[in-house]
Amino acid sequence: MILGMNFFYFLNWFFAFSIFGYILECIVLSMENRRLVLDRGFVHGPFCIIYSFGALGAYLFLKPLAGNLVLLYFASMALATTMELVTAHVMIRLFGSFWWDYSKKRFNYKGIICLESSIGWGFLGIFFFYALDKFVHGVVGLIPPQAGMVLGVGLLTYYIVDFTVCLAKNRREKNNPESEERVGRLRVL
Repeated sequence: MILGMNFFYFLNWFFAFSIFGYILECIVLSMENRRLVLDRGFVHGPFCIIYSFGALGAYLFLKPLAGNLVLLYFASMALATTMELVTAHVMIRLFGSFWWDYSKKRFNYKGIICLESSIGWGFLGIFFFYALDKFVHGVVGLIPPQAGMVLGVGLLTYYIVDFTVCLAKNRREKNNPESEERVGRLRVL
């Protein structure tokens, strides 16, 4: 059991947030660029795994604050901004770059974090506890246990294989002096 959920239910819950994160990223970036933006994650599938870890962090650390909107807002803002900062530094160490750029936004730190996004993370934390988590539990709860097991294992297997392939490709590109410097896989249509 993880967070009171059986392992396969948890896997599906975890990946649902990754998919929602991917959708959120594509919507926000499409609005900012005024064109359709796809491929926001490191892998080829519709996953932004940092949102899964954000949901997990919120569930673990912020649940006691869910009854106090003001505390929840500021704690969500701090937790998500810290996660973004730490994730960027890990990605820089692993890949030589990170997959977003706030350098054109006001009140940013090295393009890694910015006030605008931090404000948004606070609202997302409230939305998580008052709507999104309940919705995801409702959807995942509709999956029959056997199908949930197959789906959970399938998603995990797909993600691990795709991540490994993308990591190998990234390392090859990083070692190729002719490849362009880039931040993530951003495709604007």
